[in-house]
Amino acid sequence: MKKMILGLCFGSALIFGCKKESSTKPSGTTTPPAKDGFFWKEDSGAEIQADSAFWTTWSSGTGIRAYKNGMANFFEINWAPANATAVGDYSLTTPYGATFLKGSDTYTISSTQTIHITGFSSDKLSGNFTLDVTGPSIKKISANFNNIPKK
Repeated sequence: MKKMILGLCFGSALIFGCKKESSTKPSGTTTPPAKDGFFWKEDSGAEIQADSAFWTTWSSGTGIRAYKNGMANFFEINWAPANATAVGDYSLTTPYGATFLKGSDTYTISSTQTIHITGFSSDKLSGNFTLDVTGPSIKKISANFNNIPKK
């Protein structure tokens, strides 16, 4: 009788005591927040951080300007309409949707591409883009920006 009760307890423990493996992170770990600023990669190179970046708006559009070492590395990204800061995708059109100056080299887009706005709060803009570019040596530029201020 004692063996039967132990067997029932053991069997019940197996049936009711088993639980599915959890896919959650261990307690106390978090995903680090995105770094503020403007960051880019040329082709599959190392990430580069701009010294200065801001977003701006005018009567017909919205844009980002980012600089590293003055004008040695300069981005001008433009999309329509004015104050287009809502989360969503916006078109970067030729010929002025995206320009990157690197030293004396100029890189532009030759077809319409997309910028993704992922956040806007307290007049600070966040998002990303990946562009196929034409120019002397770089073929792809990917960038992300987080909490860049308005100027």
